[in-house]
Amino acid sequence: MYLFLIRRFFLTFMGLYISLAESVILGYHVGEGNPHMENLMKHKWILIILIIAIVVIIWRFTLNKESDDAIVRGTGRLMQAIPVEVSPVKIMDLTDSISLSGNIEARSSYIVAPKTSGQLVKLHVNIGQVVRKGDLIAELDDRLLLQELQKASAAVEMARASSAQSAVALEFATTELERKRELHTRAFISQSEFDTAYNQFTSAKAQDNIAKASLNSAIATMNSVELQIAFSKIRAEWNDNSEYRVIGERFAEEGTQLNPGSPIVSIMDISSVIVAVDVIERDYGRIKLGQEAVVRSDSYPDQVFSGKVLRIAPMLQQSTRQARVEIGIPNPKGLLKPGMYARVALSFDTRKNVTAVEERAIVKLRGKEGVYLVDRDQSNVAFIEIERGISGDDHVEIISPALSGEVVSLGQDMLDDGRKIIVAGEAKQRGSK
Repeated sequence: MYLFLIRRFFLTFMGLYISLAESVILGYHVGEGNPHMENLMKHKWILIILIIAIVVIIWRFTLNKESDDAIVRGTGRLMQAIPVEVSPVKIMDLTDSISLSGNIEARSSYIVAPKTSGQLVKLHVNIGQVVRKGDLIAELDDRLLLQELQKASAAVEMARASSAQSAVALEFATTELERKRELHTRAFISQSEFDTAYNQFTSAKAQDNIAKASLNSAIATMNSVELQIAFSKIRAEWNDNSEYRVIGERFAEEGTQLNPGSPIVSIMDISSVIVAVDVIERDYGRIKLGQEAVVRSDSYPDQVFSGKVLRIAPMLQQSTRQARVEIGIPNPKGLLKPGMYARVALSFDTRKNVTAVEERAIVKLRGKEGVYLVDRDQSNVAFIEIERGISGDDHVEIISPALSGEVVSLGQDMLDDGRKIIVAGEAKQRGSK
């Protein structure tokens, strides 16, 4: 109402000012020397100043009015109760632990590949099949190798006969040389006859050495062919004492022409498995070799597997600031398979009968960490700054101050110290009544 009257007053004065301005203009043109116009000219500046003062007053009044309205509206909001969820402050045993996730890997795995070239004529295993050390995995075509073995065997026999012949010749030359030496000593033969016997001995000895070398070469060739034939029979081999392993993947089919190193199948040891996890820098120094771990898999949600820390990487990756940690898990029934996703829990410290709240109840207000403690009598909350301890099972230990009662666990983003609240469950009960 007051604002309306002031605005009407302002419009009236603006009309007078316009009339004054028109009169002044007319006076300059038609009324020079007119006493009435001269009087208006004397008072025009007084009217202008008065109008400016009224405009300023109206502007300040309007601004203050809007501010007051805003404050009134804001105050109405502050007084409105905020619906929240609460949870009790608990006395409980709390275990400091971290949760990690990673992929399950085989304890060991290798690719079976031929050491010689040839056509794959028989594959004796398939995916998922259990194999033991020495079991036949695959066979390559060895017909050409068998022919080569016959040739090599014949060459060995010829070399052996030649070596025997040269040995006999060497024995005869040796005997003859000794006889000639005795006769030469007694001067029964000339020096030239002795030299001839010596040269024959030397030649026989060289021929014997050549025959022996040829025999050794022939034997080596035959052994090489035999080894290639053995390589055409590809068997499961490993160095540890595990009783069995499993065929993981199959890479080749019967009839494929293979080269040395061409993959045929993969063999895995899953009698125990490894979960590889990445650990952040903050937790890296807390993990120790042999530390117990609890492992769960989505494939077996109701089952818990026990493991231990087997290996800890000596370095962190610069790109992620994380280190690889391997958890070993016995797997006698073969339930856990490579490639499965697993969650690992590592525990560090257990404290009994500590004061704890849900982790989601802890918030920050003006740079301070704390909780909103519920006052049921006043239906409001008080922000309490806290000192936290260990955390685990979605709860956090409260070291100080001593807390009891209930804290807000959902809806804190709209709260402040002393704010009115209404518990969500109670609001529904009131509405139904």
